[in-house]
Amino acid sequence: MRTRASRSVWYRAAIPAYDWIYRVAHRLNAPGSEVGPVLRVEIRRSRWSLRLSDGTAIRRGDAVGFLHVNNDRVASLHSDGLSPIAVGLEFRRRLIASLRALAGQADADGRLAHLSAFAATTIFHEGLGRLGFETEAGGLRWPKVVASYQRALMTSLHGDAPIGLHGSTYQHAERVWISRPKLIERYGAARRLRH
Repeated sequence: MRTRASRSVWYRAAIPAYDWIYRVAHRLNAPGSEVGPVLRVEIRRSRWSLRLSDGTAIRRGDAVGFLHVNNDRVASLHSDGLSPIAVGLEFRRRLIASLRALAGQADADGRLAHLSAFAATTIFHEGLGRLGFETEAGGLRWPKVVASYQRALMTSLHGDAPIGLHGSTYQHAERVWISRPKLIERYGAARRLRH
């Protein structure tokens, strides 16, 4: 029993520590990385070339936006006393608000207008497909290892809150993409004015 408890203490400390180091190294703690209520964006060069379904070409070396969840803000959803379903719905609402903010920054006069596309590496790739993202076939070298890390990170951030990461769910991560034109079409100001 003592060995299991010491592993749990190590695990609960190591995963957030690594996450903090990653955020600092990639400047994801800087206020300029924040996009809306739950996303952060990191601009980096693409290490590969691909063509998205809308015809957008991404060449090796192109600047693209990599999306990351603002872990502190997402973890705070559980402190509001919401049920797991309410937390999920609130997260989705804030994610849509963040995508709208991202579309505003990617518009013609925005600070991210020079980027052709945005990507994320996630275990929630199926849900993001419904939001306009597409999965890059074979995009990750170790999708199960990345998934294990992401599940461990979520567990460490959410404490004892039930987050539905048990059993055979979310066993592999994928890289998902949305082109700048598709992002603006789906989440930009012009679409909101039409509806």
